[in-house]
Amino acid sequence: MTATSLESARLSAQDRANRSLVRPSTTKSKAAAKRAPKKPAPLPHIAGLTSRQVSNAWAVVVQGHKMGISLRGQTIAMATALQESNLINYTHAVDHDSLGLFQQRPSTGWGTPRQITQPMYAAKAFYRVLVQYKGSWGCLTCAAQLVQRSAFPGAYAKHENFAHLIVTILNRRF
Repeated sequence: MTATSLESARLSAQDRANRSLVRPSTTKSKAAAKRAPKKPAPLPHIAGLTSRQVSNAWAVVVQGHKMGISLRGQTIAMATALQESNLINYTHAVDHDSLGLFQQRPSTGWGTPRQITQPMYAAKAFYRVLVQYKGSWGCLTCAAQLVQRSAFPGAYAKHENFAHLIVTILNRRF
């Protein structure tokens, strides 16, 4: 390269850098004012689940993400919700006074009926107990049973692969 072309390239780069420092006008154009805020991307389609079930699964994953729960912990929660409610947020008692995604019972201290039928709250309540048994996470059935105290503890294992798939797909959004 010649000295002239080097100087030209340097000036061109300097001009580009200076343009990036120019402050935009303080008055917004009409077009910018009319633009709606950016909407989040729609939730993905997951074969075997309705959009409502995916939305409920998303709440479980988001809450886990907020609480710093690993993919394994989220998989345990997802398998539990699949077993307990098939990711359907029951707002009317199904078994005794069990409600929500995790079939949590107000009478056993999980929260009020209104609280435990809110997927984010229900997931947070589940995770709060699950983290106390982190040493048992290697065995999904063991960990889920320690939290849920189900009459059918072996039922969680059959959901492990699908739960892992759901958690993996939804975590790609972060």
